[in-house]
Parts: sequence; C-alpha cells; structure tokens
Amino acid sequence: MRQACAFALGIGLVGSAALAEQVTFDPAPVIACLDQGAQHSCIGAGRDPCARQNLPSTVVIEGCLKAEYKFWQGLAERAYAGLEAEGLEIDAHTEFADPQPPRRVVALERAHQAWLDYREQHCAFQLARWHGGSGAGGAYFRCMMELTGTYALQLQPDIWMQERNGAQ
Repeated sequence: MRQACAFALGIGLVGSAALAEQVTFDPAPVIACLDQGAQHSCIGAGRDPCARQNLPSTVVIEGCLKAEYKFWQGLAERAYAGLEAEGLEIDAHTEFADPQPPRRVVALERAHQAWLDYREQHCAFQLARWHGGSGAGGAYFRCMMELTGTYALQLQPDIWMQERNGAQ
C-alpha cells in the first residue's frame, strides 16, 4: 500500500515537482507565532509568507506546504530522538528494580509506528479526495504538515525553541 500511495503521488505530481522544490521557505513566521504561545494554530503559519515570496500559484503553495511539512518533520524527529534517549536511560535504570517494568522505548516505538500508519493512510485519503484536481498535491502536503506539526508539539511542546536557538 505504501508503495502504491507513493507511486500515485509521484505520478500525479511529476509536472509540478520541479517548480514546487524551488520555493524558498523561511521558518521564521512559524517560530515567531510559536514564541507568542499560539502552538497548534501556528501550524501552517509559514505557508502564506512563503507563497508571497515565491509568486503565488497552486504549484508554489504546494511547494510551501511541503517545505513547512519538512520543517515540522525535522522538529518531530528531534523530539522523538529526545524521548527515545530519555526512555533508554530510564529503562536501563529500572531494569533491575522491577523484573517486568513497562518499557518506555518499546511503548514509544509502538505509538510512533501507529501514528506513522495513521498519517500515511489519512493523507492518502486526502490525496484521493482531490484525485485529478490541481490541488491534490497541496491537499496531501497540507495534511502531512498539519498532522506532523501536531505530533511534534505533542511529543515536545517546546521543540521549536531548539530551532529558534539554532540547534539542529
């Protein structure tokens, strides 16, 4: 199923892919919004400034949504890695104190895989809803951006501060 979704997405977006990849995305509007405490309403805050900077069109908006999705994906990956490292440390310390302790890393991995499966299926559904339309790629990347941004903030509500402070 994953290969079929990826193939369908690739076929549908081939013509616009090159142009969409050329957009310039600045995460500063998203970070400024997050700094004001708006959290989840900041997901998507970079799309409009990106589109204005790159001469708005359907293809450019798709590229901006994809670029912001990648920004949130980076934050989610850093938050996950932090939780994984924390879980490994705690699991190592509790291993001898309790012969059957709950394993944080195992629980995190299972939850993460379930979330990835949900995101993939839900965004494939969004793509299918727009099948044949010029907004299909935008709908797909908006879905990916929104779900990934929400996930990143659920994993670590202040994860953007590392980006603001220049940590990669």
